[in-house]
Amino acid sequence: MTKDNNAEQGQNQDSNEVAELQNSVTREFVEEHTGAPVDKGLTDSSKARVSDDQNRLITQRNLRK
Repeated sequence: MTKDNNAEQGQNQDSNEVAELQNSVTREFVEEHTGAPVDKGLTDSSKARVSDDQNRLITQRNLRK
């Protein structure tokens, strides 16, 4: 049984190493391609919300489905 436990522990360790490698590669990719966070300031209120008419049309269309 100790051979089975050793083999299982080795597989678990291999799985953990693979998961850590995937996490680090993903983290590096995201950091390289997204850049530094930027403070965009205030949001333009004309673009912040869908107009009431547009919202009503969307709701009516969704109710028809």
